[in-house]
Amino acid sequence: MLELLIYTPDSRIRPHITIEGSDVCEKDIEDRYGCVPAEREAVDLLCLDPGGFAFSDTNPIDFEVKGVRVSVRPEHLYAMEDISVRVLSDEDWIKVYLNGQCVVIPAVVWAEVITIAKALASAHPDGRDLLADRLADVPNVRIKK
Repeated sequence: MLELLIYTPDSRIRPHITIEGSDVCEKDIEDRYGCVPAEREAVDLLCLDPGGFAFSDTNPIDFEVKGVRVSVRPEHLYAMEDISVRVLSDEDWIKVYLNGQCVVIPAVVWAEVITIAKALASAHPDGRDLLADRLADVPNVRIKK
């Protein structure tokens, strides 16, 4: 269902995940930067990672939206509001900027994904609290609040 588009290192374009068989992402990058993917790989799962956390031993929460399998770790939920997005020229698609990669998916899929993530965030401890708990016994470490 998903496809990873990998560009050459000299293009300086991050890897992009998009819906397999669609050309919206590829056309956008070719129009803007004149680059085409060097490689393609099938992807089973979209991992929502806004970046910024140093531990990853928590159990991810998996869900599905319109055939797109999504995974997010509880410590990342609080940061979903900080994820940058850009509506593509075709307003039915949106580009989501994650840590180390971009995702280009239909806007209706992203709307449901972010709605579910925000609902999950209200039911799980804040990632900053999880980090503070882990570091509570470490001497000379203070967490900004």
